[in-house]
Amino acid sequence: HTRNGWDVGMSCLNYGGIFIGQGAAEVLGDYGAGPNHTLPTGGTGRYTGGLSVFDFLRIRTYMQIDSTEQCQDMVRDTVRMARLEGLEGHARAGEQRLLSVQQQSKQQQQDTNTNGTNREEKKD
Repeated sequence: HTRNGWDVGMSCLNYGGIFIGQGAAEVLGDYGAGPNHTLPTGGTGRYTGGLSVFDFLRIRTYMQIDSTEQCQDMVRDTVRMARLEGLEGHARAGEQRLLSVQQQSKQQQQDTNTNGTNREEKKD
């Protein structure tokens, strides 16, 4: 116990559970009032708290982008970030989603198809 328990508790950075107030006995935190009986050990309090219902939830994320045109700023930022992190493959994958690159690629495909057709015509 200490005076100003709240202030002292909030000044702590790495802990699994803090019991503040005269009535806050560990046994109540373990079994009755619940933060939890299973607290982090071995220094893991630096990055996690006690076991909770969140440990049993499956978190799923998703992304939906319907407009290639509207996400071009994000694509350019993504390419920059990937290069800053040294992830050239990611950067190039992002570049393939830039409209100017897509348009060039389509033009090259059309040119290849046209050239292939012209070759076919010459054979006949």
